[in-house]
Amino acid sequence: MTQAAFFWGALGCYVASAIAYMVVLAFGRERFRRWGVGLASAGVLLHTVSLGLRWSESGHGPYISTYEVLSSDVWIAVTFFLLFQWRFRKLAGLGVLVMPLSFLMMGFALLGSREARLLPPSLRSAWLIVHIVFAKLTVASMLVAVALAIVYLAKETEDSPTGGFLARFPGIGVLDDYIYRLTAFGFVALSIMIITGIIWGNYAWGSYWSWDPAQTWSLVVWFVYGIYLHGRITFRWRGRVSAWYVILAFIFSIGAFFVMPYFVKDLHSQYMTD
Repeated sequence: MTQAAFFWGALGCYVASAIAYMVVLAFGRERFRRWGVGLASAGVLLHTVSLGLRWSESGHGPYISTYEVLSSDVWIAVTFFLLFQWRFRKLAGLGVLVMPLSFLMMGFALLGSREARLLPPSLRSAWLIVHIVFAKLTVASMLVAVALAIVYLAKETEDSPTGGFLARFPGIGVLDDYIYRLTAFGFVALSIMIITGIIWGNYAWGSYWSWDPAQTWSLVVWFVYGIYLHGRITFRWRGRVSAWYVILAFIFSIGAFFVMPYFVKDLHSQYMTD
């Protein structure tokens, strides 16, 4: 089987997993939750093979084109979610949000070029690997934090908090704490991503900071999440304010990291858009 076949197999498992979680949400069929977890796990296995074949074919990790970046982002996000829900069983229902977002990201990945390309000499650095690993951890943790924020808002406004799908989640105080912890983890990962990117930038382009649009937008996103953490610690931002901020910050981040490269050409986008 080819890399593309495993990719489509993973995508099919993610779609089926999302449907299973939706059945749990709509009809309360708890056995479908296990199907959701199992299908997501099967999707990760197929996705791992797909990424491995892509790596073997191109001679580098899946982090050059938009197709590779989004595909590997989904892989780490679903893996992160599966580990998270395994550790916190009462949060397994987050799959109803995480899985649809994941397969939509994979669908968006298909819009880019799927041609495997050689790694440019300027990108052959160990610092780039560290930079990319923490970039993907940032996306994964922020994605799960957004899913928690949506559940928080829904649970807070639920008319019958003693029953239904949302009752299976922890109380809103616990959800609020998880949102904060995951966002703080993502902020640390984002900080390391930026620092290693600066070091790599000096290696690749001879300058630690050149106000390249990708560098600038990364810094802006860092400030956006920094404001959240500052507000949380200093002004006690909690509850609805915290949840909405995390959702809007994530939407802004997606625009900064994945939409702007299509409109603003920079040293990063030349590798990601074709």
